[in-house]
Amino acid sequence: MLIQFTIENHRSIKNTAVISFMASKDKSLESCLLHPDEKKSLLPALALYGANAAGKSNVLHALMTMKNMVIGDTAKISKGQKLPFEPFGNMADPTAFEVVFVYNGIRYAYGFSFDAWKIHNEYLYHWPNGREALIFSRENEKYEFRENVNEQITLSKRTPENKLYLVSSNDWNLPQTENAYKWFLEKLTLFMEQTPASSETVAHIVSGDDKKARILKELLIADLGISDVSVRNTDNETPIITTTHQVESDDGSVEHFHLLIEQESAGTQRFFSRIGGWLQALESGSLLVVDEIEDSLHPLLTRRLIEMIQDSSINTKGAQLLFTTHDAMLLDLTFLRRDQIWFAEKNERSCATEIYALSAFSPRKGENIRKGYLQGRFGAVPFIGGAGLWQK
Repeated sequence: MLIQFTIENHRSIKNTAVISFMASKDKSLESCLLHPDEKKSLLPALALYGANAAGKSNVLHALMTMKNMVIGDTAKISKGQKLPFEPFGNMADPTAFEVVFVYNGIRYAYGFSFDAWKIHNEYLYHWPNGREALIFSRENEKYEFRENVNEQITLSKRTPENKLYLVSSNDWNLPQTENAYKWFLEKLTLFMEQTPASSETVAHIVSGDDKKARILKELLIADLGISDVSVRNTDNETPIITTTHQVESDDGSVEHFHLLIEQESAGTQRFFSRIGGWLQALESGSLLVVDEIEDSLHPLLTRRLIEMIQDSSINTKGAQLLFTTHDAMLLDLTFLRRDQIWFAEKNERSCATEIYALSAFSPRKGENIRKGYLQGRFGAVPFIGGAGLWQK
């Protein structure tokens, strides 16, 4: 489970920005909270609102960049190759990322800073017995280790200045850093742009009857009119996906007709492409990261996807959801807690993105959050002609 994500100097984010899944003392919707241990309560979902170009997608991009540097293409770069350094403006200061998370019941803190050509610092801590313990730290090319010191010194000498030690140590199967690496590999699921053919839904359909039945159940709940789905040519890069629709004639007889997934509506394709990954995240207790969750979806379908994460009877493995949205209908304190609603706003003078939570405004219970947001009371909305969207 993710506890906190910190970003500094990435794209429109200049100063330190923090997204926290730690639950506040708010007593509302307590049944949806996650409890990795007796002391901590974490949020299952976090919504990030903001005007177009405010920088909310850059928060997700930062997390995507961090994952890519650990397990993606950037993790495989050779000595002397360029890192994905995208600072604010022309700033020369390094970009910095940090995640604090729980994996297998143990809390970890992992972070690093970098520029286009080198890793400036990197560190990994854990709390195996409730007390902080260093696994490794790196300041330029100077390392500090507390466990398995001789082997780690050897591995540090094999780590070029533009590569993360977390990556190189796992290339050599170092047990001390394995869990942190696995969190990125197993628990961080990014939904950015995904076609139906490349989605986890296809894997669910072809893997077996139980998983396919769960997919069909969700398609039925979504009222998309789909009674069956078949997948052919699975060995090719683009499998052929066919949906079956059931139609009842005036005489009571039932007929079936078939459509290619490309012939379905954009909303049906979007829901289809996401539902497999959604179910997989629920099964594995992963973190889902979704940009513009409502894109092409009916508000009730969007709500259904979020409800699956919020419902403790469905979400039994501690899955979480971080999403950006413009859907004001979700601003409902009977659906989301005050600490689950966050905003991104661009500073008028510096053009830097600022991140803050609704709970910072201490809204009253029962307050019409949606109306207040659209009136501009919490910021993070476009101001057209100097006025908010609503004048009254």
